[in-house]
Amino acid sequence: MFRFIHSADWQLGARFAQFGARAPALREARLSTLRRTLGLARQHAVDAFLVAGDLFEDNQVDNSLVTAVLDAFRAFPDVPVFLLPGNHDPASGPDSLWERPALRAAPAHVKVLSTAQAVDLGGGVHLLAAPLHQKLSTLDPSLKLSDLAASVPAGALKIGLTHGALAIEGKHQPNDFPIALDAASRAGLDYLGIGHWHSWIAETDGGRIVMPGTPEPDRFDHERCGLVALVELPGPGQPPRVEPLPVATLAWESLVFDVLAAEAARATIEQALAASLPRADTTVVRVTLKGNATPQTRRALHAWLDTALAPFFVAQRIDRTTLSLSAPELFDLRHRHPLLAQVLSDIDRLELLATGASSTDVAPAAAPLTLAEAQALLARSRTDLSTLKTEDFALLRQVLLQAMQEVAS
Repeated sequence: MFRFIHSADWQLGARFAQFGARAPALREARLSTLRRTLGLARQHAVDAFLVAGDLFEDNQVDNSLVTAVLDAFRAFPDVPVFLLPGNHDPASGPDSLWERPALRAAPAHVKVLSTAQAVDLGGGVHLLAAPLHQKLSTLDPSLKLSDLAASVPAGALKIGLTHGALAIEGKHQPNDFPIALDAASRAGLDYLGIGHWHSWIAETDGGRIVMPGTPEPDRFDHERCGLVALVELPGPGQPPRVEPLPVATLAWESLVFDVLAAEAARATIEQALAASLPRADTTVVRVTLKGNATPQTRRALHAWLDTALAPFFVAQRIDRTTLSLSAPELFDLRHRHPLLAQVLSDIDRLELLATGASSTDVAPAAAPLTLAEAQALLARSRTDLSTLKTEDFALLRQVLLQAMQEVAS
């Protein structure tokens, strides 16, 4: 029996620019996850630790990160590590991070699979690697594995490793390294470990193709992530036994506050935050506000959320509310700021032309724009009138009304 951990899509060094000053803490959490996963590899006495691409975010990561990653591997000399370049960190030539001195002088138990090759792991087990050398391609990288499989002894236990999208109709891009859904069977592999998508998929080609997803969540909308695959291969031709191992340091939680259902929304969010509070120091939480809100309501919500979210490891408040002003308030702002008021009027009239209706609460008494007038308004931004939707105008109106309110206050 051969036991190993298959992982992918660590993307160490991810920027997380949207989280500002908390981005370094998110990056450090990923390193912590790597160290803990190597500890699990030792605990399970694995024969190999495989990374099926995208260990790093890109080829521009700092040398200090490369050193930290190698130090993590160096702390577990009894865990053989095999690293495959993916599309984020392709083995693209002299400028590739895999050519940096630190990686070229990696510890003896760490092997970079920067070329297509068959590696004899001993005991009749062979690892067949098909790395990526560019960021995009329409070619199936697993095709190389068939040639490699033909070069190993008959009856050998064959493990494939490559990186790309499963060629599921309607779910992949043609230039995203499409991998055939029978790639393992086609090459006569006992197991094919792949990476690229960030969610766990383990039912392809009779369970012989596994996509473990990212070991550490990096977005709010990813499902079935934070896992690596613990794999046992009983012998040649026998189905693999695959167990998802939870390894993530952080949990990501996204909540929505609808101003139109304020009391119920607040109760729901308070309940969810209270449930997450015991693990607040390892939770990334986002609350999105939506609906129409007066300036006073928005300020009160912001103050409440800033306090409620303070205990969490990383917290993000996104305000997508539309500023709601009464007719007298809107009239007053238009009277005092005619230039901004004219822009608001143009937005209303443009929406009427583009969609056939205006969603503003207090529409100006103005005739719809002619097509020529609308094209003149949009010419500078090179915007196609036919692409504009109601939500586009709502966003424009929100930005303008907020600007008007700030000027008036």
